Amino acid sequence: MRLQTIAILAASLLAGGALTGAVAQAAGMADVIKARHGNFEKMGKAMKAIMGELKRPNPSLAVIRPNAQVLNTRAQLVANGFPKGSGPESGLKTEALATIWQKPAEFDKSRSQLVTATGALVQAAAGGDIARIKAAQANVGAACKGCHDQFRQKD
Repeated sequence: MRLQTIAILAASLLAGGALTGAVAQAAGMADVIKARHGNFEKMGKAMKAIMGELKRPNPSLAVIRPNAQVLNTRAQLVANGFPKGSGPESGLKTEALATIWQKPAEFDKSRSQLVTATGALVQAAAGGDIARIKAAQANVGAACKGCHDQFRQKD
């Protein structure tokens, strides 16, 4: 009887530990997804600021330059924002499609295009040529769209 009680207690502890681990993992993935979403929100805000400024008769480089830098810095963070288990299979709310993990080379290529495009925008902004900045901003927009079309759930 004592051996049976010990076995039941041990099994309960193991099951509880597995459950605790699963809960901790889910909480960790929730944090990852929240951070990823926050990163994209900051990118969207910076992009909106640049686009708004470029519509003005005399765009301010003082607005464009720091926002271009935010885009470039944030674009580089995208690579670490999609660990395995942080997609739809997590059961958590995310707009990320499973395609990200099914086609990692394609996702990485799209992510690299974004980093390259935002880097070119930083360079264009540093130069101050508004026509060049507009062209670079359009390339950033195209990189965003390309990734959204393949790897983000449609609204």
